[in-house]
Amino acid sequence: MSKIYTTLLIFIFTLSASINSNAQDILTKILERGELRVGMSGDQPPFSMTANDGSMFGLDVDMANGLAENIGVKAKLVRMKFKDLIPALEKGEIDMVISGVTMTIERNKRVAFIGPYLISGNSVVTKSEEYAKAESLGDVDKAGVKITVMQGTTSEEFLNANIENATILRSPTNKTALKLISDGKADIMVAGYPTIAVALLEQQGEGLLTIEKPMDYEPIGIAVAPSDPLLLNLVSNYLNALRRSDILDLLKVKWFEEGSWILDAEAK
Repeated sequence: MSKIYTTLLIFIFTLSASINSNAQDILTKILERGELRVGMSGDQPPFSMTANDGSMFGLDVDMANGLAENIGVKAKLVRMKFKDLIPALEKGEIDMVISGVTMTIERNKRVAFIGPYLISGNSVVTKSEEYAKAESLGDVDKAGVKITVMQGTTSEEFLNANIENATILRSPTNKTALKLISDGKADIMVAGYPTIAVALLEQQGEGLLTIEKPMDYEPIGIAVAPSDPLLLNLVSNYLNALRRSDILDLLKVKWFEEGSWILDAEAK
């Protein structure tokens, strides 16, 4: 991906000219450390995933590496549970979060967001033809129906706000939630559309089905601390450069439409 990101030099102003040595604390510390600490879960396909050798890969990993490269520092990918990412950002343990995070009002009260870089929405994966025809959660909110979801996500909030009769099975990761579907221990998994799309791509021939369109709208963005306007501006310019150079579109094709990375991941 380094060749692709070299193109960004045409679109991003020379950072050394725009970064003052007396800039806000976070950006200054990033430059002094020579390291950009980016938090991500490592278990949200195709945003971030963990290979057998422990390395992380995915759309968000590519974006984090590209940003660090253009700043002139190394990217330190910090893996942690999704629910711990924003608290870690608030404590200053990481510099930003790039982990398929939905930009919500509640989260925006705590951190600043740049984006969106992707539009998502809650969708479902199931083995039931009946549930695959659902147009809303009301169509599957029935006693005896088991719905699984990853903890700490907006998908969990979506279920909490709309489910009254069905049973909610909370899982630590999307991978474990999907396994409940595969093992027949849950009827439906609710997750963001990108996660569902990758599940269908990875497990073709397993009888997995999904609905025609997401049940709601979710903008995905990059979270940073609100205390440093220069860092906020820098990341915003980077994201705009990805869009204008069409690199963001190329990354989406790579991670959402092509399946070659699945084989590469299995080889690691």
